[in-house]
Amino acid sequence: MDDLVIVYKNDASAVILADQTEASLGGRFRVYREISNSPETRTQPPTNFNPKLIVSLGGDGTLLYAARTWGLGGVPIVGVNLGRLGFLAEIEPEILPVVLNSAVSGLAKIQDRTVLDCSVTRAGEEIYRSTVINDAVINKGAPARIMNFKLSVAGTDYWTYRADGLILASPTGSTAYNLSAGGPVVFPDFEAVLITPICPFTLSTRSVILPLRLNVEVTIGERAGDALLTADGQTFIPLEPLDRIKVNRSNAVVRLVSNPTRHYLNTLKIKLGLYNDKPD
Repeated sequence: MDDLVIVYKNDASAVILADQTEASLGGRFRVYREISNSPETRTQPPTNFNPKLIVSLGGDGTLLYAARTWGLGGVPIVGVNLGRLGFLAEIEPEILPVVLNSAVSGLAKIQDRTVLDCSVTRAGEEIYRSTVINDAVINKGAPARIMNFKLSVAGTDYWTYRADGLILASPTGSTAYNLSAGGPVVFPDFEAVLITPICPFTLSTRSVILPLRLNVEVTIGERAGDALLTADGQTFIPLEPLDRIKVNRSNAVVRLVSNPTRHYLNTLKIKLGLYNDKPD
């Protein structure tokens, strides 16, 4: 019998759908359930548990947790959206039974999403490493202090940002914090990293999109204060002046089961308020 993991947010609608999903697939899978972002309730998975399918019930945050915890080895993820329109969790609850049948039978369309490896080096020693699905964000701690960041690409120093923070995003993460900060939307199968300043000191400072084949490194300025690096909004590490943050393409991959009734561009149209009006 294959293994199935159900990750769900802790609310009534998600619990009901988790119960229904387990009931419908419990005869075909050994099921393990987990509440997202709730380490105090986490139990030990069954012995030799190796999921063949992940079901995420919640929103994009729930799916990020499921992917980071279970999905980096390429296990397909069915992301069910129980909140507002999601970019990652794109399956509506009413079509979940059809999507599950397709996924279980191997007929579902699956998107492979590029993810990033992010590391922090301090005084020549790597002190932190994380896989990033959406973004790695450098935020200042002191409310009124602007930060300096030196950007190096392929081993060459190019320019310095002055801003409240810096977002290093994958194409999947282009529609997350990057978009809110004025960064560009990038189609999710691009091989790129997006660098977007948060509230830059100079209004002409804009995002850049760099190919993932280049090694990208950001050095924190000497007046960093109590800056933080946050990975996907779920893990973080305090930063110090002169820390070096490197991002590159990860060997991991996240595989998302597609919504058979909606293309990514349809989601983008709805989310950005775009319409099919005829030009004047």
